[in-house]
This record gives sequence, structure tokens and C-alpha cells, in this order.
Amino acid sequence: MQVLRKIQKVDSDRISIKIPKAFRNRTLEVIVMPIDEMRSIPETVDIWPKDFFTKTAGCFAGTPLVRENQGEYEVRDTIR
Repeated sequence: MQVLRKIQKVDSDRISIKIPKAFRNRTLEVIVMPIDEMRSIPETVDIWPKDFFTKTAGCFAGTPLVRENQGEYEVRDTIR
């Protein structure tokens, strides 16, 4: 999917956006929102506990993983 993103300083009650040729004769969604009010995600988000990877790395070493029997395939009616 092709996306057009434009950040523009606005000093009047109008803006102008040049549309790529690929967007012509199509239905487009236009969203206008001020940047200073947008929520931003910090570049570094600590979602993992400290030392998580060093404590858990290699925890399956030496323990073989076994895939259990998956059963029989369900036979379904043919769509006509």
C-alpha cells in the first residue's frame, strides 16, 4: 500500500497537498491532526523486566520439544 505523509506548518485556514498519480480517481482518507497533541511512543520502551533475556536464554537447551499428534483432518462439505 502506498501512503503519503506530509508534515506542514500551517499559517492560514487552508492547506494544499499534491497527490501522487497513483492516488488519482480513487477514494482517499484524509486525516488532519496537530503534531503537538499527538501521543508519541518513546523510542525505548521497557516492556521486558531487567535481565529477562539473560535469565531465559537457553532455557530449553537439552530439552527436546515434541509436537503431539494433530489428529485427523476434518472433512468438510464442498462449497458449490
